[in-house]
Amino acid sequence: MACDKPTELQLYRNYLQELVYRYTGKAATDLPIDPDPEWTHTKEIPFSLQQELAKYNWKISLHQWKSLSNLKRFSIIKLTRPGHENRNFPRAIKEFGLVNK
Repeated sequence: MACDKPTELQLYRNYLQELVYRYTGKAATDLPIDPDPEWTHTKEIPFSLQQELAKYNWKISLHQWKSLSNLKRFSIIKLTRPGHENRNFPRAIKEFGLVNK
């Protein structure tokens, strides 16, 4: 479903709530939304990313970080989270052209 406009978002939200109730018999609960997620920070490289890069002895420049699309920055930050399959982190970093190794 399209989710570009506020009305479309509300329709999609209603649809999901109906599905959850239909299949579980319980109302869907809202997930908290971070008002200032790390992937939107473009004035500095997020600390979590710096830590993950250090595990591979890699560094990226602020220019490289800023030049990534929002989706790529989101993906990279997601791959630094505990409990995530961090094995895909090096692949993403290479795929996005941030390192050559």
